Amino acid sequence: MSPLTLSRHRHRALVSGLDGDATRLAASHHFTVYGLPAGQAEADPDDLLVVHSLAPEQIDNNVGAYVADELLPLLAQVRHAVSVLPSPYASSEHENFQRYVGAIVRSMDGNERRAWHRFYDNTLGALRGSATTGVAAGQTDFIASFRAIYAKVAQMVAEVAAETILDVATCFGFLPLVLAGQPGSDHRAGARRITGCDINPALMALANDYRQQRQVPGVGFVCADILAGRVVGELDPGGGFDVVTAIHLLEHLTAAETERAMRNLWALTRRRLIVAVPFEREPDTRYGHRQIFDERSLRELGRQTTADCRFFTHHGGWIVLDRPCPPYEQQREHVR
Repeated sequence: MSPLTLSRHRHRALVSGLDGDATRLAASHHFTVYGLPAGQAEADPDDLLVVHSLAPEQIDNNVGAYVADELLPLLAQVRHAVSVLPSPYASSEHENFQRYVGAIVRSMDGNERRAWHRFYDNTLGALRGSATTGVAAGQTDFIASFRAIYAKVAQMVAEVAAETILDVATCFGFLPLVLAGQPGSDHRAGARRITGCDINPALMALANDYRQQRQVPGVGFVCADILAGRVVGELDPGGGFDVVTAIHLLEHLTAAETERAMRNLWALTRRRLIVAVPFEREPDTRYGHRQIFDERSLRELGRQTTADCRFFTHHGGWIVLDRPCPPYEQQREHVR
């Protein structure tokens, strides 16, 4: 169930009476946490009401940064203060992160589809550089980081003039949508096929609905598990993809799962596999991270394939794995 979350902008009349009827437990710049019913928040850790002050133009992918940096510490503070006992029904930190991001987006509009489309419009506008994120100095800016990451991906896709692209663990599908461009642009997205896949069917439904509503050409989304034994056949009916990307996927897996994922990713790759991970001192459990990487471990992943492998750093660590180009492909490149 979605946690009880109100917007100061949209629920002004409801929020105005809270201080008299509910217990104010903690507050930060963007969030206030109340206990419900008054004075009995210790009865259940989910008997909480969160009020946020985010404006409509702030509903973008940086909502996740606000939840991780502000709201999760507030919730931990509240539960520690009221001595909430461990419960088999309690949500993990990562589950709370996901639940509250969705609740905040939905709180901004009575129509859920319209709320998510605003989230996409705002995020994609900022990723494409046509809008600013409004994040204050010193605060985490997801969008600025991924704008730089996606620009690097686009550069490496252009290097091989890829006509088919697969983005694995695409989440909301922002990378395929950025690569696809917009209707009426001079982008060559309409001449190529871009596929995003993720294990989460709800995310793929959101991405597909946005793509259809905004009529984004050349891109589609499918639900698939990169660890599944038959995933290569399911995703690869036409002989593979020129470029496969796995951007911030591997840190969510175990070491054994990483080996399986790399085998499947490489099997799906016709020409270039692009892998990027964050560099962390320890896995960030807020985002569901389960392992960390460094240059040595990334290079070792590349050595497990038959690829030409190069490593570099850019907002984290990257390996780019290239298959040797057959003679006829070299001739095609020369003609282009």
